[in-house]
Amino acid sequence: MTEWRKTDELKPGPIRHQELPPALTARIDSLRSTLDEVYPQSREEWLEGFQRDTNPEQEVVWWERLARCYVEYSGSRALSTQQRKSAFDLIMKLLMGFPVASVRPDLAHLPPTAAKDIAEIIKRMGKEH
Repeated sequence: MTEWRKTDELKPGPIRHQELPPALTARIDSLRSTLDEVYPQSREEWLEGFQRDTNPEQEVVWWERLARCYVEYSGSRALSTQQRKSAFDLIMKLLMGFPVASVRPDLAHLPPTAAKDIAEIIKRMGKEH
């Protein structure tokens, strides 16, 4: 059985990349802009997170998939701020492989077809890239 650690127990890893390539930084800026409402982090926080990653390019690709899924789901529906945040949290947890029980609170805020709709989007986005 996998144990899920509380986020307040996690410690940041070391900075592995003092600088990121400009093209990667531009992609990170785009992610930040796209997800700012539901994942508000400063530019410095975004960059530092990727500087700590062993493979920042691979992590950016993962975040870009998450952002595409989020935009596709939220962009075509009239959702409240709470619903957009719940959709983002749900997509993130599903992409990270969290147990189904952990997403139930997010689903409570979303339309009845959200789980099915988001699962289809995630599946489709996985095939595109």
